[in-house]
Amino acid sequence: MLEDLRKKQKVIIYFVAIIFILGMGAVGVVEIFTPKPYVGKVAGTKISFEMYQNKIQEVYARYSESNPNQPIDDGTRQNLENQAWQELVDGILWDKQIKKHKIKIKDDEILTEMQNNPPEDLMQNPALQTEGRFDPSKYIAALKNDPNLFVILEDYYKSYLPRKRLQDKIMADAGITMDSLKAEYIKENDIVRGKMIFFDYNTIKDVEVSDEDIQKYYDDNKEEEYKKGPASRMQYLVFEEKPSDEDLAEAKKSADQLAARAKAGEDFAQLAMDYSDDPGSGQNGGSLGVFGKGQMVPEFEAAAFNLKEGDISDPVKSDFGWHIIRVDRIVSTDPANPQVEARHILVKVEASETTKIEIAEKAQEVRDMLKKKKMDDVAKELEMEPQDSDWVAHDAQYIAGIGQLPQMISWMAEAKKGKVSEVIRDQQGRMIVGKITENVKSYYEDFDKVRPRIRYELEKEQKIAKAKVKADEFAAKYDPSEYFDKAEAEGWKVYDVNNFKRGNSAAGIGISEMFADAALKLNEGEISPVVHDPKGSYVIKAESRTKPDIAAFEKDTDKQKEIREKMENLAFSRWYQQMREDAKIEDRRAEFGL
Repeated sequence: MLEDLRKKQKVIIYFVAIIFILGMGAVGVVEIFTPKPYVGKVAGTKISFEMYQNKIQEVYARYSESNPNQPIDDGTRQNLENQAWQELVDGILWDKQIKKHKIKIKDDEILTEMQNNPPEDLMQNPALQTEGRFDPSKYIAALKNDPNLFVILEDYYKSYLPRKRLQDKIMADAGITMDSLKAEYIKENDIVRGKMIFFDYNTIKDVEVSDEDIQKYYDDNKEEEYKKGPASRMQYLVFEEKPSDEDLAEAKKSADQLAARAKAGEDFAQLAMDYSDDPGSGQNGGSLGVFGKGQMVPEFEAAAFNLKEGDISDPVKSDFGWHIIRVDRIVSTDPANPQVEARHILVKVEASETTKIEIAEKAQEVRDMLKKKKMDDVAKELEMEPQDSDWVAHDAQYIAGIGQLPQMISWMAEAKKGKVSEVIRDQQGRMIVGKITENVKSYYEDFDKVRPRIRYELEKEQKIAKAKVKADEFAAKYDPSEYFDKAEAEGWKVYDVNNFKRGNSAAGIGISEMFADAALKLNEGEISPVVHDPKGSYVIKAESRTKPDIAAFEKDTDKQKEIREKMENLAFSRWYQQMREDAKIEDRRAEFGL
């Protein structure tokens, strides 16, 4: 029993130095072992290389324990290392806030928590259950008899309990009063159901916005809407780990050998299970079941439907790799719907380790060239196409064309014009080398890039204004009792309003306080006048209403508790998000190729 518990709770620290070194990309071996000051800083606290490496080992260990047979590709490795970084950042922020709020936990409090509040995962462990239910006596016995389990849980609660106390304090300081609870209760229980007529401005076509109108809007709003920063721009080159001609030939050689063995009489299904790179069909002996034309890629389909029953094809190339196909049965020869039952062995064409090393070396060589030459000159020399990142805000979450890449964003925020990045892998496993073209405190969005957005907004304003006139004409033409019968005949859309409450989205309008005010003012059976919202014009009909019962709520302590917990959790989430935004976080991993 105790051994089973240890397996459940214990984090095994694996030796991942090789993976870590590989993750350092193009940094030389000598440079790897050269002492570095730190890889990052969080609110003044430095993250050393040792701290980062230890956390990576821990995260890799957890991943390996949860996914024992799952290989770690470059994308997974990058995600795990980013996860390790985030855990370090969060841990430091928590520790600083615990100290700031003077949260202290005594040893006897930790012991009491261990004894009285075991982790949920442990409570689900069959070894600690009696007749399918958690047995506290077995848990206490395990704590007494297994020193390893005790130490593991003690470490867990030493970290967990101060955070829990801080969270409780922040929630208690949120100032949730009875009036706050009533307001939230009203918001959740003031509900209208019915219909709405939306005078859809998108049906208006006769609007015209001139280039002069767009330029004027841009000039008038340049400071308020289009001044951004701080931000950086870079040009960059991308190196993908594509298979070489030698890799293609090697894969073809393997496919030829497998085809020969299959044609010589070896069990096709067993060959597929042993060698196919298609995990879905491979484990089923390569079986693809019955399929017709149009269901497979063209190269595969052409080969399969030219085989006789029992025939085995020569290797067939597709974007997936090389296929060896065997038709088990011709199911239908109907020209309108021919069908076969077949199986295949897939040999993928992938970049070999040699090819990957060559590409990494090339990326490093290009990095060295960029330190001395212009990006365009290097790209021309290598017959590559440089990419422009456009402006990237220093607090951005992603780079257009690249995606989320915190290391690159952090580097861009710090690097001066002309600086060259390390070779950094993105989430797609590509290697990227960038060179800063601008790093500024502020900039104006390019007029040509915002022009379509301005045109759209100005045209939308005109359309809403014209739809407003048409809505008033509609209202003048009919009695309110006729609105919903006549609306669709007049070309206006009628939508259902289902369980609408304040904060919900309305069709064609989105979230609007004006819509909420108009809808929740109505009693059952009432129809609103035409409402001219800045987002569009509409009429609302309340077919049924649910209104909050404040007197009953004042007596319902369970409901009050439920709403209080919800509001306190939201308050804590806002506090935590603001705390992270306010903290100065310096990520220097990119400087060292991490």
